[in-house]
Amino acid sequence: MAARSALTHAGSAALVACIAAGCHGGGDTPAANPGTAGQQFIVTPTNIGFVAANNTSSPTPPSRNVTATVSGPAGGTLFARLVITGDAVDIANSSVQILNPTQARITIRPVSPTSLGVGNHASIITLIACNTDPSCSGPQIGGSPATINVAYQVGVPTPPPESLAPSVGAASVAGNVVLRGTGFASVTSVSFGATPAVDFTAMSDTEIRATYPALAAGTLAISLSSGVGPVAFGQSLTLVPAGTLAAATLAYPTPPQNMRGLAFDPVTQTLFVGAGFSTPTNNQVVSYTLAAGVWQLNPPATVANLRNLALSLDRARLVTLTDTSIIELSPTSLVMQATTAPSNVNTTVPDAFLKGIVVTNDGQAFITSSSPTSTGRHWLYTVAGPAAPHTITGPFNSYTFPETGGPDNGTRAVLVQGGAAQPIQQYNAFTGQIGQIIPTQVALSHSHPVTGRVENINLPEFDRNGTRMLVAAFNGGAFHAVYDANFAELGRVPSGDLTATNAAYAISPDATRAYILQVGAGICRVRAFDIRTPPGAGAQYQEVTTTGFPINLSPNCPSSAFDTPTRILLNPPGDTLFIAGDRLIRVARLPG
Repeated sequence: MAARSALTHAGSAALVACIAAGCHGGGDTPAANPGTAGQQFIVTPTNIGFVAANNTSSPTPPSRNVTATVSGPAGGTLFARLVITGDAVDIANSSVQILNPTQARITIRPVSPTSLGVGNHASIITLIACNTDPSCSGPQIGGSPATINVAYQVGVPTPPPESLAPSVGAASVAGNVVLRGTGFASVTSVSFGATPAVDFTAMSDTEIRATYPALAAGTLAISLSSGVGPVAFGQSLTLVPAGTLAAATLAYPTPPQNMRGLAFDPVTQTLFVGAGFSTPTNNQVVSYTLAAGVWQLNPPATVANLRNLALSLDRARLVTLTDTSIIELSPTSLVMQATTAPSNVNTTVPDAFLKGIVVTNDGQAFITSSSPTSTGRHWLYTVAGPAAPHTITGPFNSYTFPETGGPDNGTRAVLVQGGAAQPIQQYNAFTGQIGQIIPTQVALSHSHPVTGRVENINLPEFDRNGTRMLVAAFNGGAFHAVYDANFAELGRVPSGDLTATNAAYAISPDATRAYILQVGAGICRVRAFDIRTPPGAGAQYQEVTTTGFPINLSPNCPSSAFDTPTRILLNPPGDTLFIAGDRLIRVARLPG
């Protein structure tokens, strides 16, 4: 899945549009980004769907236009550039054109269905805006880069199981969700309870992307209508309020050797943590539930050779990985529900083991293996549907020390490899395909920091919509970079200093902040960075220095060292951090 820049591909001045919007700038702008004070780059719509219903014999659907607006005070010269990945969009004939000092029009042309074939196809467009140079190699305008999701259905592919992702959001805050199912092409209205969606796009007959307004806490049934009657859809959205989770320091029932997985159910307010021991057959899933303002330890479940865990999108199943099998547990009781053994995990490579899991919105879980001496593979495991038996396909491909992550909306699973720099790999839940993101190449930093250690460390982390990714990379030294939806670097956060080194990191659900946990001798702290305005590749984002930051976690640090497996999660409102390491678990309320 090659990433192509409309500028470099077409070589046309129309594709990188520049217009003088006033030569003054300044104001109260940060020093790293002069000339963009108070400006915001807004693109609408952000979701586009094309359908060629009669297979490859259909004519090419007409192009669609998207409007981009720069709000706020006039800045300097305006530049805009498109970067397009995927196979749905005709890169050579798609363009961006400046209409006036504050508006641009993006023309998106789909590829001929004849050249694609029957199935689902997708592209991601990042629209970059700046006041610096035609390539926008420096600081960007706030809100840039903007992401446009493009789906293209050719013929009538097999529909996915019904799903909603994310199925939980924050009360009193507008949000986006992805609906999967069938019969969506005819949908003319989407409602959350009795409230209509702010906006929605039928991306295809099997996917809708919708925005709901700020609503009160509660569970809202989602209803779809075609204008002549309802369209079947049985999922509900639950909105949870901010400020309800108690800060705490949680002890493991038995001190583990390492942490092996972290998940949180915001509805039942239950935290799940995998605990690995020196005798792996004793490994456990530990859970804590907030009741009457206090975190209560539930009876743990022994899962021999546990490696990782994840909740299904509907939170009905806790999917765990062992060395060679997939075991589903009930989230309420931690009782085993089903066991599936993927084929050829360690037949060819004796020391291989299952390692990474990302649940996607097509009813699958993208599962990877790894090996300290050889390469890993991936499988697709059917999470949706009856409890058992589950289907699993694979193994596929070959990866070096892979780590996987994905956004809460389940649209993709992203794989970053250790060793030498290699292209980022991405599984697309709409197309069901995995491909390389070129030219972005990343070498994962200290994927195996200690000889023989193979636990998950430095996973790619995302906001809930998948517009930003943070990952630790290596290029002669460690660096922590934030990337856009097409994996172009936007800026960096520190990897450490003379006193402490990054042990874990996360991005807030709304993609406004990045958080890093730093551990050193006598030091354990959480630092925050404002990632709303990209400073440019290699440049550092502004640190948040409001009262309460950095957060001092000493002496009760979750991790004994920076290179032990440690994870950070945020709740849907983004006001609470869950940090789990090899020593303990911290529930930390964010300042403000």
